[in-house]
Amino acid sequence: MLVNIIGFNLSWFGLVIYGNQFIPFTFVWLIYHFYQCSNRQAELKVFSFVVATGVIADSTLISLGVFNFPEQSQLPFWLICLWASFAATVSHSLAFLAKSKPLQLAVGFVFPAFSYLAGASFDAVELPLGPYVTYFILAPLWSVLMVLFYQFHQYVNFPRGEDENITN
Repeated sequence: MLVNIIGFNLSWFGLVIYGNQFIPFTFVWLIYHFYQCSNRQAELKVFSFVVATGVIADSTLISLGVFNFPEQSQLPFWLICLWASFAATVSHSLAFLAKSKPLQLAVGFVFPAFSYLAGASFDAVELPLGPYVTYFILAPLWSVLMVLFYQFHQYVNFPRGEDENITN
């Protein structure tokens, strides 16, 4: 679990600061991540769902003018890789969120939106609506996304509801 959160944080900083140049590190970390997973099939389903949902959400936000990326009109590839890094944490270092919808909502409201603001401070993303408006657009969206991610996680790992414990 410690390697998982360290890998995500290194990927976050590297991708936000160095962009596409940091993708090889993230790719190697994700290969290691999947190598360590005991239930790769379930992990791949959750991972794919989170990445696809994130890419759709961010692409929509770009088209709505909530944020944009310097010198790019669409979602940069490094951000897709960042979504992949985040997806790798859902069943592992963020597994403590799985049993509490209020905690999912609260964590989703606070931390992910701040990560976009932090990305703006590194000039990785532009916030045309300003930081406050952007935060209050992203925070409720991310609250809902966090609940959605864990609902899907539950569905994939425990389709009949027979066990509610998180597995790796």
